[in-house]
Amino acid sequence: MSKIRAILRHTTVILALMFLVFLALDQFNPMMNFIDNDISRWLLAALCVSGFMQSVLGWALDQKEGK
Repeated sequence: MSKIRAILRHTTVILALMFLVFLALDQFNPMMNFIDNDISRWLLAALCVSGFMQSVLGWALDQKEGK
């Protein structure tokens, strides 16, 4: 379970940083269209799933520990 949580944490951080870079680049050059394309949509979906799974696992571990 610990390896899964570590992978999810790293995935969430990497994807979040990617989207921050995409947003910054899109502000400087909107013609490159970093945000509104199919790859970005799939990466955003992966970020959402990763964040959701990380929250669920954190909640489950808190319940298991009796907090």
